[in-house]
Amino acid sequence: MNAPRTLGILGTGLIGASIGMRARREGFRVLGSDRDPGAVFSAVEYGCIDEACARERIYDESDIVVLAMPLDAVIAEIESLAAAHLRRPPAILDVASVKGPVVRAARALTGFVGTHPMAGGEGSGPSSASAALFDGRTWAYVPSHDADSTAIVANFIAAMGAHPIPVDADVHDATVACTSHMPQIFAWLFAERVRALSDPGANQLYGPVARELMRIGEVRAPFWASVLQANAANVSRELRTMAAALENYILNTP
Repeated sequence: MNAPRTLGILGTGLIGASIGMRARREGFRVLGSDRDPGAVFSAVEYGCIDEACARERIYDESDIVVLAMPLDAVIAEIESLAAAHLRRPPAILDVASVKGPVVRAARALTGFVGTHPMAGGEGSGPSSASAALFDGRTWAYVPSHDADSTAIVANFIAAMGAHPIPVDADVHDATVACTSHMPQIFAWLFAERVRALSDPGANQLYGPVARELMRIGEVRAPFWASVLQANAANVSRELRTMAAALENYILNTP
């Protein structure tokens, strides 16, 4: 099988722009599209993509298409593709941080593989993109019934510098509720509590964990609302378990 050489990206935020930047470094020709014209032209300016183009051309010319939009937009795009008469590239992948709803929506979409790179940052958009964003990071993917598309995606993940690991979609969502979504909520609440302190010198008394929580607590990306809503049952379970553990700790502390 020949290595794919043209990559199409729908969505040029931090993740999409960083994928494009790394792909160009790896020798891909990268086409990009975004609902925000300013974002896609910034992606060209910052060297994240080679060319801005229409969505239809992305599918027509690409060997791999990355759906790098918020969760709701990814699902809408998948549903649109199911009814559209567009060329299907050998592989299509998304990068949303919840996998169950995406994989279920894409059940009949040939060549689709759901993925989730465990990487990110406080910045947003092409100006914050980095070709090294995924270096050494885990990048989960849900194997599809199409072995060729799954192999293309796993190899593409490795080309981004990440470690591809196969996961079950529902197991993934239950796990990240504890390892990613709950910590983000805790960081928001912790940052709000610190800001409410009357001591103006509180920031001089941060320990290393507090500094990290404050950093994470500043992230208020719009995509979080749809992610937490989609994974609400798992997140609620983890929050209740942690709340019970905290209550038990208080009751048993001398």
